[in-house]
Amino acid sequence: MNILILNWRDIKNPEGGGAEIILYELVKRLVKKGNSVTWFCSGFKNSSEEEVQEGIKIIRSGGKYSVFFHAFQYYRSLKVKPDIVLDCVNTACWQTPLYVSKDRRVLYTNQAAREVFFYEYPFPFSILAYLVEPLQYLTYKNTDVVCYSNSTKEDLISLGIDKKNIYVFPLGLDHKRYYPQKKSENPTFIFVARFVRNKRPERCVSAMIIVISKYPKAKLYLIGYGKEEKNLKTQIEKLKLKKNVFIVNKNNFFLKRDMRDEKVRLMQQAWALILPSVKEGWGMVVTEAAACGTPSIVSNVTGLRDSVIHKRTGTILSSNPSPTEIANALISLIENKDRSSLYQNSIKWSKNFSWSKSFNNFNNYLLNHKLNEK
Repeated sequence: MNILILNWRDIKNPEGGGAEIILYELVKRLVKKGNSVTWFCSGFKNSSEEEVQEGIKIIRSGGKYSVFFHAFQYYRSLKVKPDIVLDCVNTACWQTPLYVSKDRRVLYTNQAAREVFFYEYPFPFSILAYLVEPLQYLTYKNTDVVCYSNSTKEDLISLGIDKKNIYVFPLGLDHKRYYPQKKSENPTFIFVARFVRNKRPERCVSAMIIVISKYPKAKLYLIGYGKEEKNLKTQIEKLKLKKNVFIVNKNNFFLKRDMRDEKVRLMQQAWALILPSVKEGWGMVVTEAAACGTPSIVSNVTGLRDSVIHKRTGTILSSNPSPTEIANALISLIENKDRSSLYQNSIKWSKNFSWSKSFNNFNNYLLNHKLNEK
């Protein structure tokens, strides 16, 4: 098949995250199967307009918002149209139903934005974006949709997508990279995500004030990057947590290891991952941590309530957990004498996920889509 991917960012984009990693894992396997794949996305500072990564042709054109019009122009310029256009939603849809025939398009979505708008956009634009989001799905009512969590499916149904058009496939995991090792001697916790308001990293930092008042040797590692990094540094300094809370990225440490290896090492040593996000599509880092024998403490929101089994592979808090609620969950874990069972349950749960299983489901769906439309 000749496949065109429309995705806001590519794997090299500094603002890319788990969504791009998941898509890349699937797409590079499509290439290995003999498919021709072009990934169309926005450019970023010092990026090249075109390059090839593991057989994937990357085309970068336009900026954060203009890329949508550039994608339309690019598609129109193609003399031979692709067999499938994968319309990958990241907040905004590409509106492919307006220029790609039904048999050639598939909507691929990680999550609906919904509550995220209130954290990332200032008032009144947040309200406007929240109200407008359902409108952009009006053109997709007859479009087939693929996603990787049941809670995202429920969101899509609430936005007007017919449930019979939605297919849910399992997420993948690299067990050669993520596997258990010895835990840290002292209570160690990690937060792994972009440093943006909707991930709520600052609440994890505030929670540590309560935790270290009882367990002074407890540590929290914030692994990531993003526009909230400066605020997090200020918060850590103001709360006098420099001996207990650390930001881990290439900007803050001279790491002899590759950053990805450092993330895995800390996942393996950690007693728990903390992710109090406003919303997730699944929370890829939760499954990665589970494979390292590390349970997760998460908010009760879409995606995370799919990736964590409450009291078996972690703890599901309220949808809007306060620093105190997070701290109490951390202290409860520290004082749990049967903590090792959470580690073992997490490892067992992670065995349900692999990239081969994920890709086979995804690939078969695309093949059946073409067969059903002929």
